[in-house]
Amino acid sequence: MSGVFSYKLTTENELFTFDFSPILKSGETISTAACTIEVKDGEDPNPNSIKVGSPAINGALVVQRISGGINGVTYRLVMTVT
Repeated sequence: MSGVFSYKLTTENELFTFDFSPILKSGETISTAACTIEVKDGEDPNPNSIKVGSPAINGALVVQRISGGINGVTYRLVMTVT
């Protein structure tokens, strides 16, 4: 499953929502979530530093707050759930 988010300015603090409803079977729930940040384009020696707190689970939706980042760097957010 993959999705595309709109861009975020480095001065912004935003929530990014992952919707797992299309891949959850009837009766399945999300019990854990972990977010990792990868650099897709550019350079950031510590990309995970843009995460604020831990992911929040709300049914089939998982939300991660992101803040900061480096101008010109494109990041990939990877949300892993069980």
